[in-house]
Amino acid sequence: MAKHHKRVHNGKDRLTGRTIRVRSKTEVKRTKGRRVGQPKPVMPCLPRPRRPCCETPEKKAMVNARLLKQLSSIKWDMVWNETTGTWDRVIPSHFEAKNRAHMAHFRAVAKEHFGL
Repeated sequence: MAKHHKRVHNGKDRLTGRTIRVRSKTEVKRTKGRRVGQPKPVMPCLPRPRRPCCETPEKKAMVNARLLKQLSSIKWDMVWNETTGTWDRVIPSHFEAKNRAHMAHFRAVAKEHFGL
């Protein structure tokens, strides 16, 4: 396998052999620091209302059953508990990220079912 070489090295182009002009660094860029007298107007960041993930209790029960089935079929993460000196099971982070919208109502169901 060939080693990768940059096209330009030591001021020369490896393919054409021509010298590359070096830009002069005499120009000093003026950075915009903190302006004391003219602060920028701040755009307010308002929290967006959270949409309900499951509209009806029937849908919520169906989603909880589906997530319980998925969670029981995957390998759980294990975390060492310093106070008891044992390994504790934790819901895997990839499962939480995948089903983040439903975690608000599913955590209570998982704790009740698995005894976390």
